[in-house]
Amino acid sequence: MMMRAVKRIQGEHNPKPRLPITFQVLGRICNSLRAGAFSTFTDCMLETACTVAFFGFLRCGEFTVSKHFDSTVNLSVTDVEILDSYAILHLKTSKTDPFRKGVSIQLHKSDHTICPFSAIKKYIAIRKGREASFCFSDPLFVKENGSALDRDFFIRSLRHVLDICGYNSSLYNGHSFRIGASTSAGSVNIQDHLIKTLGRWTSDSYCHYIRISKDTIRKAQKSLTLSKNI
Repeated sequence: MMMRAVKRIQGEHNPKPRLPITFQVLGRICNSLRAGAFSTFTDCMLETACTVAFFGFLRCGEFTVSKHFDSTVNLSVTDVEILDSYAILHLKTSKTDPFRKGVSIQLHKSDHTICPFSAIKKYIAIRKGREASFCFSDPLFVKENGSALDRDFFIRSLRHVLDICGYNSSLYNGHSFRIGASTSAGSVNIQDHLIKTLGRWTSDSYCHYIRISKDTIRKAQKSLTLSKNI
C-alpha cells in the first residue's frame, strides 16, 4: 500500500493511452458495420450511437447505461427531436451539469455519407417499425433484445469492429469519440470557442484532448524559424 501511494505521488503510474476516434476512424467503423459485423439492427444501432457520439462530443456515460436504465437520467427516445434539417438531442444530465439543468445538442444534416441527422432519423424509424410496443419513454439506444445499451456491451462491440478495421482495439475506449471529435476539430482549424461550445467545456481543458501529430508539431516548429526578429 505504501509503494502504491508513493507511485501515485511521484506520478509513476502510466495509464493506458486512449487513442482518438477521428472522423477517418469513424468512417471505417461505419463502413464495417454497413458491411455486416453483427445483426442488421445491431449494426444500425451501433453506427448511430458512434456517429452521434462523435458529432455530439459525447462521453460514453451520456449515451449508455452503467447497469439499469433510468428514464430520469438516461437518454430516452423522447429526448430526440427531429426537425427538417437537424435533430436535437436533449441530455438530461452530464458531467458538467451537476444540477441537471439539461443541455440540448444539435445534430445537423451534412452532405457526407456519415451524417448524424440521417443516422438518428433512420434508426428511430427502424425502432418504430420493429417494436409493436414502441414507447417514447424507452431507452434511446437498445440492444437486439430491447434492453438498454450498456457501457460494457458497447465497448466490447466497438473493439470488435476496430479489430475488423485493423486497429489495436485495446487502445480505444468510450471516451475516444470525444477525444477524436476534439482532435478532428483542431485539425481543420475550427475556432477555439466553437470547440468549447461543441464539447460543452467551460474551461480550456479540451486542449488536453486534442492529439497533435508529429508532422503537425514539425511544421509548427519549422514555422517558428520563419518568424521575424522582434
